[in-house]
Amino acid sequence: MLTKSQFIKDYSNSLKDGKAALFIGSGISRNSGYARWKDILKECAEEIGLDVEKEAQDLIALAQFYVNDKNRTKINQTIADYFKDSNGGITDVHKKLCAFPVRSIWTTNYDTLIERTLDFLDINYSVLTDDKSYTSILRSAKVIVHKIHGDVKNPSECIITRSDYESYEKKHDIVLSELKGEMCANSFLFLGYSFSDTDIQHILSKIRLIYRENNPQRHYCIMEKIKRDDCDDEEDYNYKKRREDHYVRDMNSYGIEVVLLDSYDEIEEILAKIAFRVNIKNGFISGAYEDNSNNAQNRISPTARLLAESLIKKGYKIYTGYGKNLGADIVTGAFTGCASTGIKVKDFNDNVFLFPFPYNLPGGVNRAELYTTLRKNIISRASISIFICGEKDHNGNIVNSPGCMEEYRISKEQGNLIIPLSTTGGASMAIWDEEEKGGSIGEELIKLKTEVNPEKIVEVVIKAIEKYIELIG
Repeated sequence: MLTKSQFIKDYSNSLKDGKAALFIGSGISRNSGYARWKDILKECAEEIGLDVEKEAQDLIALAQFYVNDKNRTKINQTIADYFKDSNGGITDVHKKLCAFPVRSIWTTNYDTLIERTLDFLDINYSVLTDDKSYTSILRSAKVIVHKIHGDVKNPSECIITRSDYESYEKKHDIVLSELKGEMCANSFLFLGYSFSDTDIQHILSKIRLIYRENNPQRHYCIMEKIKRDDCDDEEDYNYKKRREDHYVRDMNSYGIEVVLLDSYDEIEEILAKIAFRVNIKNGFISGAYEDNSNNAQNRISPTARLLAESLIKKGYKIYTGYGKNLGADIVTGAFTGCASTGIKVKDFNDNVFLFPFPYNLPGGVNRAELYTTLRKNIISRASISIFICGEKDHNGNIVNSPGCMEEYRISKEQGNLIIPLSTTGGASMAIWDEEEKGGSIGEELIKLKTEVNPEKIVEVVIKAIEKYIELIG
């Protein structure tokens, strides 16, 4: 059995190498507000004289019994009603998962939570549900969402009954071939499945066929441990624990290593740690300055340009909200860095990510809420936050930028390495003071309190970042 810490390290490495994928089950949707399958099929069970609790171990058979006795119309309507968008909202877990640098997300869920999260993150995607959908794949898609059991938008084609599963291979030959190829090339993380989940049993049967003649890649599955409080008595608990052990060994035979958690509540923290490791070479630069700012031309602007250039040369990616004046400095420095390291102009946007904020918003749009959402989106992609100046003109007075301070708070909450360039003034000086009071300024950053030479400032920043990454391992 794999430990949490080893899993975090191993899967993070797969993500950084571009050799990872996700396989998401219904457990991830449940925290969004969607009902459990037992609840969904309760009324159908009652209609044919069965008890959904007694049939809970094989809900696929229950769905088949209902179709045999009645027809599929009510089940189709139930899927459409229960999984409509208004019944469930995206969560922080969805945001963390969809922000991972994966090319493919596989899911057995019918809902649109993954698609809505990708929209929120402004990531182009294409949805595939069966072999026919491959003819309409979006060529510009950064992520392919494989909804292998169908989509709420077309409930009559959703896989739910036993006969659906039995005829699956005939209608999904290309889907299964794609899954086979990807499982041989990438490491999958299975998330949102439980030991009693019938869906996972059917998926594993397909995986066993895939690996009949192939050595499996290393895959991972996060599951919750059997709990004493969920068992009838000590004997029941011991039995289920023994079965859990057998299940874990069986998963290993599919090439899937199981990570057992005391509680599913740990998932968000685990995903955050993975994201942190994956984004460790992504730096967010925050700040702005006015043309008449003190030291604008002899300190702030050259520091920003040299910093961007040095980060690119060292192999870092830059994320920024394109603040006033500072944005142009960052772009100039980044272009210089790209040119000196052989990065072509056409690949500039693979190394520098600019997120300009809209100013002329239509009526009814809450500017503050929109800006906060944009800031969280940008910062979620980085593990390092650097603050340069950060001031604005307010009715003729130069004040600390509220946006810069908000970006500091978001970065702090996320656990980013905070690097305020104190001598550039503005919000950066205020952030330095706050960090210093909280004892968060490491000795490698102390020089930034007094250093005014742009080259030396950047030298301190780069050394501090490299030391930080070395400690993370």
